[in-house]
Amino acid sequence: MLVKASELEAGYVLKKDVYAKSDKPLIRSGTVLEDVHLAFLKAFLIDSVEVETKTVSGRTLHTGRDKPDRPAETSDPEKPTGNASDDKYQTAVSAYRSFFRQWQSGSGINIGAFRKAVMPLLADSLNDPIWIARFLLKRTMIRSRADRSVTMGFLSAFLGKKLSFSQGDVYQIGLAGMLADCGLAKLPPSVLNQEENSTVKERLLYERHVTDSYKMLKDVPSLRKETLLAVIQHHEREDGSGYPLRLNGERLSSFAKVLAVCDSFLHYAAASPENGGPVRILDRLREASYGKLSGYLLDKFCDEVMTLFIGSKVVLSDGREGKIIFIPAKTATRPLIRLENNEVISLTEKRRLSIDRIVTG
Repeated sequence: MLVKASELEAGYVLKKDVYAKSDKPLIRSGTVLEDVHLAFLKAFLIDSVEVETKTVSGRTLHTGRDKPDRPAETSDPEKPTGNASDDKYQTAVSAYRSFFRQWQSGSGINIGAFRKAVMPLLADSLNDPIWIARFLLKRTMIRSRADRSVTMGFLSAFLGKKLSFSQGDVYQIGLAGMLADCGLAKLPPSVLNQEENSTVKERLLYERHVTDSYKMLKDVPSLRKETLLAVIQHHEREDGSGYPLRLNGERLSSFAKVLAVCDSFLHYAAASPENGGPVRILDRLREASYGKLSGYLLDKFCDEVMTLFIGSKVVLSDGREGKIIFIPAKTATRPLIRLENNEVISLTEKRRLSIDRIVTG
């Protein structure tokens, strides 16, 4: 039966594939619709879709304007169960994944639909430090290409906000981070799906994604020049060792430098052991990035991330437990800790000690 997109509910089962300016389906038939799908249909301005006459729970749908009866005090098991920020993040990731498939099919950037899908995350979740801290501890930020791109934009916007950028600049830098790797859609699957590029030819082909991203975005009217510079420069480094143009720090835009820090953080997050939390990732980032990233922005990023965990319980490398009570400048990953016996120790002074992990819950 044909149902208007505005009348769809979570639990409906899609009967026919839904398309949006691409040969590949936006959502495939048989999909049990969730809130993320409903938001996605709205973002792509889909007017109506074909659904099965029964929901996933077996409820029969009615034709016409009659609304199906719904048992009182029951919840649909197919609905997302996370908090508002979790749902906005998952909506953005699901949307990015579908957009990427369309880009692979040759579709251009639909910036209006993209903004509708990701802006709720940037607009609201940046004001929720508790959620940001929990999100960083969960490490879901690197489980897929879509997660990584959304997180790249989110972290870039987070750092931009902490640098007191204007609200408009915060959103632009967030979009730059999310779209910086859209050019990966132009790579052949044999190169795209490799964890490492084994040959020089494959590496050069991979590095080309930066210019492909720029080409896909350069005619989008709502993206500023600074945003486009950030996209094409986000793999450049302060010492000129980056790509594609081997520019040094004096020639890099401020947005690009922010993206470079966040991109490097995610690189080391992916390379760290599963039990390596934010503290270990930040330590690896700092050790490996000396001279390659802006020292000021690196310090600022480490300080702001660690500040999220003030009051959090930690386990030290010697097994003792305590809480983070103060983040020192320049040595953010070596904070003051109040132990369970109320003794306060400085990890900056006790170099043999370190934070083994931040305890969740």
